[in-house]
Formats: sequence, structure tokens, C-alpha cells
Amino acid sequence: MAQKPANPVRKFRCYTRAIKNARLLKQHDPTTFAKDKNSLGFGTGVPMDILQVLHRLKPDSPELKDHGPVSEFLRKHAVPGPQGWKR
Repeated sequence: MAQKPANPVRKFRCYTRAIKNARLLKQHDPTTFAKDKNSLGFGTGVPMDILQVLHRLKPDSPELKDHGPVSEFLRKHAVPGPQGWKR
């Protein structure tokens, strides 16, 4: 008789930070990041895995090597982190 795992691990993702970072991109640079509301990353064209950590990335981060507009945005703008979190 096969046994089921005692406690299957559920992966839960919260997209609140990604949504806030997407709004910031669209607000400060709509010509670059608000072109198509149906594109990935809540219409920014930025992948979700980057949006979720955008507030922690530096402009020269390896994660941004294929995302020049995001890197350029970070050179000009500070992205606030979660309340109470300091960079």
C-alpha cells in the first residue's frame, strides 16, 4: 500500500510587491513600461521574478543583463522597499 506524504509542501506566492513595483515603473516611465496592458509583468513587459525583487536590485545586477530599460530606470530612480525595510 502506497503512503501519501504526511505534509505536502504548498508553494504560495504573494505578488503585492511585484504589483507595487510595476505601478512604480509605469508611473515614472509610461512610454517604456506601460505600452501594452496585456504584456507580462502586469503590463510592464518585465518578468515577474524581476518585479518581485526590483526594490533589492542594483542597476548592474546580473539579473538585469537582458533588461536594459529596467537597469536604466534603476540608475535614475530609487525603488522603495517594504515599509520598515532599509536598503
